Amino acid sequence: MTYHVRFDCGEAYRRDRLRYRPAHLAQLTGLRTDGRVVAAGPEPDGYRAHIFYRVASLGELGLLLADNVFYRAGLFTGHLARRFTQAVEPVELPPVDAGLKAMIVEGTPSDVESARAGLAVLQRAGRLAIGGILEDGAALAVVRSSDPDEARGWVRKAGGWQAPGLTARPWSQTL
Repeated sequence: MTYHVRFDCGEAYRRDRLRYRPAHLAQLTGLRTDGRVVAAGPEPDGYRAHIFYRVASLGELGLLLADNVFYRAGLFTGHLARRFTQAVEPVELPPVDAGLKAMIVEGTPSDVESARAGLAVLQRAGRLAIGGILEDGAALAVVRSSDPDEARGWVRKAGGWQAPGLTARPWSQTL
């Protein structure tokens, strides 16, 4: 199962992140090597971070979250975990500490199968890092663009998404 976890970052994150960052990156790199982390990184403003996990169960995810270096240090103050019912995972993984500029595009699929097929098209074109349909009925795509209008446009053109209500926010893909 693949999960998207959005973390809320407290003031301590913005103040103390660099002190804990080497240990956090080492932990995530090990989890990526084990196949349990697919992608991770912060939003540039420092108020949220995102990690995409691949785990066997919600219980395993809970253990990973409890052991997260930033959580244990009080830098993450809360989280929202959502399971993908259908996921399009990366074809290739970026180097650790890549800092790739991307947009997280979210919205509602107008047709689930068309939306998933559109994500696969974006993946083959090198425009999608990860994405899919979430169990709450929403859809999410990490698009390799630093422009929100371009990112939303690519997703709309790929098909299967309701154009009104598509949101895009900047993300820095660290790994």
